Amino acid sequence: MKTPRAVAALVLLALIIGGGFWAYSAGVFTPDEPDFDETGPRIVASTTLLMIFVASLVFGPARLRDVLQGVLMWGGLALLLVTGYAYKEDLVQGGYRVLGALAPGLAVPHQDGSILVIRDASGHFQVEGTANKARVRFMLDTGASAVVLTYGDAMAAGFKPANLAFTVPVSTANGRAMVAPVQLETLKISDMTLHNVRAFVSQEGALNSSLLGMNALDRLSSWRIEGDKLIMVP
Repeated sequence: MKTPRAVAALVLLALIIGGGFWAYSAGVFTPDEPDFDETGPRIVASTTLLMIFVASLVFGPARLRDVLQGVLMWGGLALLLVTGYAYKEDLVQGGYRVLGALAPGLAVPHQDGSILVIRDASGHFQVEGTANKARVRFMLDTGASAVVLTYGDAMAAGFKPANLAFTVPVSTANGRAMVAPVQLETLKISDMTLHNVRAFVSQEGALNSSLLGMNALDRLSSWRIEGDKLIMVP
């Protein structure tokens, strides 16, 4: 047999649920409102707290201390969830920054086939890959028309100094320089492999990092930058 306390709690619960349906059907609040991202979490928090009180009255002991403990525990959890929802974009961006600091250049493949790279702490996109099976860390440079290897990376990729002819003039941040044209058999980033990629080799000491230039990006189906994310689609 239900106690008067339980009956009152069930009536209150029915009023909460019925009031919510009425407010939604009457247009008091709808998810497509411009400010629903702000009002929605507050509505969820208020409703959650009310239902916690009801649950404590129905299922919990009558002692006030136990009821308050349940309210504090579940109310704190609800507040944490609502706060996470309200600041989800900031949390996601913060997670990307942490990943970029801990693993700069890491190229993460997604189930849809795209490849994700996070901007590093210096503000650049460092991309781990291989050139002719030699490990190379490229820096994304949309101002470079082609892939450019440092002298050291070119040696690791199997090019011999005697076969390099530094005959092509290019403009760099440090002025004009001469580079040697080469052909990469493969350029691989994560699960993506490009074949027969035109590239250049910089003179020894002229470049600090190999560059991932536009001729490689143009071979992709698409690529884009969204905040701290570089997304490449093979």
